[in-house]
Amino acid sequence: MPITEDEFRTIDENTSVIDLTSDTTQGRIYRFLLENADKAFRQREIVDHVDVPRGSVGPTLKRFERRGLVEHRGHYWKISDAEHATASAGLLGAATADEIDGGFSDEQIDEWMETAVDPIDGRDEDGGGEA
Repeated sequence: MPITEDEFRTIDENTSVIDLTSDTTQGRIYRFLLENADKAFRQREIVDHVDVPRGSVGPTLKRFERRGLVEHRGHYWKISDAEHATASAGLLGAATADEIDGGFSDEQIDEWMETAVDPIDGRDEDGGGEA
């Protein structure tokens, strides 16, 4: 399965990619902190607000901290200011694009992907145009 360029840039030899999809523990914790960027929380409070196993919160937060996604002071954790700015810019860009073109449903995207042509397939071996 392909990964995004951002995910690619976060890979080093000893670190795996963090899966932030909404159905994962990591994704749920990340989204909660991002949606509450103006607050900091104790681990217990994160467990109370997010449907994740209690024992997974601490290790997940430490992993996020190593990647610069969260900040930690005393017993409190919050999304980092840089991460909040980056995520907010991405969400704003996506919302703006959807406003301009009306957005696409998941079904429309799946349909398009079935017939999409990879532009690299049409290149000759020298990297130029079609052969």
